[in-house]
Amino acid sequence: MLKFAPIFTEHAVLQREKPVRIFGSCKDGSTVTLRLGSISRSSVPAAGGRWEIILPPLPAGGPYTISITDGTETAEIADVMIGEVWLCGGQSNMEYNLKDADGAQEALADCADSNVRLYHVCKRGYMDEQFDQEEAASCWNLPFPDSCPYWSAVGYFFARELAEKLGVTIGLVNCNYGGTSASAWMSREMLMETAVGRLYLEDYEKGTAGLTDEEANRAYDAYLEYHNAWNERVGKCYAENPQIKWAEVLEKCGENRYPGPHAPKNPMRPHGLYDTMVSRIIPYTLGGVIYYQGESDEHRSESYYTLLCSLIRQWRTDFCDEELPFLMVQLPIYGVEDAPDRTDWCPIREAQERVFRNVKHTGLAVNFEQGEFNEIHPKEKRIPAHRLYLQAISQVYHLETENTTAPMLRFALPEENGIRVYLDDAECGLESRGEGGFELCGTDGIWHPAKAELNGSTIFVHSKEVPHPAAARYGWRNYLPVTVFAKNGLPLAPFRTNGVD
Repeated sequence: MLKFAPIFTEHAVLQREKPVRIFGSCKDGSTVTLRLGSISRSSVPAAGGRWEIILPPLPAGGPYTISITDGTETAEIADVMIGEVWLCGGQSNMEYNLKDADGAQEALADCADSNVRLYHVCKRGYMDEQFDQEEAASCWNLPFPDSCPYWSAVGYFFARELAEKLGVTIGLVNCNYGGTSASAWMSREMLMETAVGRLYLEDYEKGTAGLTDEEANRAYDAYLEYHNAWNERVGKCYAENPQIKWAEVLEKCGENRYPGPHAPKNPMRPHGLYDTMVSRIIPYTLGGVIYYQGESDEHRSESYYTLLCSLIRQWRTDFCDEELPFLMVQLPIYGVEDAPDRTDWCPIREAQERVFRNVKHTGLAVNFEQGEFNEIHPKEKRIPAHRLYLQAISQVYHLETENTTAPMLRFALPEENGIRVYLDDAECGLESRGEGGFELCGTDGIWHPAKAELNGSTIFVHSKEVPHPAAARYGWRNYLPVTVFAKNGLPLAPFRTNGVD
């Protein structure tokens, strides 16, 4: 009956230099005593079958053995390290396996020396008997060549570089799921607090109206059977012709029904993965969060800022750290042949930058040029991971302050026949890698391509078509050439002035 929570296993990593919460289950009314080295702490009498003990801040080190007893039963976990713990959150680009990424062969050849460990949160969207079995089998993994291939590529590359810089063990808590909206990672109560959150809940309620949970789940099971077979057909199509167009794929393989009908079993449902994944690990003490998500909220991109702020507030509350660092990957370029001029990712990128500017203890890894045409999962994960690392050492550990953040819009002022854009974090200077990406509009709101003149940390944008411009923008497409970089190699973040679309 006396147990640690599933996330506390052999090889666990605990957060250094913060009060550490350790928790688990026991008989109601039991008092649990914990020992770690010379430290001994006891819980208050357990209520609801749950105990929790808070340890004082400890320096990096280990390995340690942690033991617990309620006077009758005992349990212990060994080879526990104290270092830095980062949660890897988001959707498929954070989930993307190391084995499939560029540089995987090199990384796996010496992964055992990386000083990185990882815990996979049980990745299921529905709590049933299989969920219980998988969660009970979950454990912290050491970086062996047979386990690392299935770790988050972004997470691993980030942690490896950070471990080398800090000289401590880095623990990754892998809590992500492909195809998910930010609404899947928040509680129902948090979603109810905002208009956009309520829209996601209303979508689900409309989709399940008139159905029992059993009926909705049967519809989802039927969808899964269809979707698995459909995926096989699509895979064969691309194997036979990697250049095949999407419209032809659909013609040959049938309708893409993803993400399936609303149902309790559907992991994409609002608050679904909060209930089955996040809630299972709170309030594990973290050093920070790295987060790569936003693609699946493109249909409500103008509301993404509110959604993302709510998620950060939720996680900081749940993990008992109001200053929990939250580092984001800004969405890169991505396009498909059937929709060359789409702009629905642009407000998401803008929202991510707004969060960085307005929400304390956040960081933004501008990843603009790292996307691919017709491929939503770029294989190059070392670069976004390195840019997250730069944000960590500057925004969290304060070890470096220069050349860690990409240039971003500060403000813009009209000048004769154009607009001058002033940038933050461009002190090292700017360089052009091609032409394009800049536009101007007048009071009529019609956008025209514009030329850009780089001058120190400013850009003068002008166009003969717009002699009296009202606004400027750069990179305002889902996919386009990325042409301006700081001389430190970081790309200029996309922007629009005056909020004009």
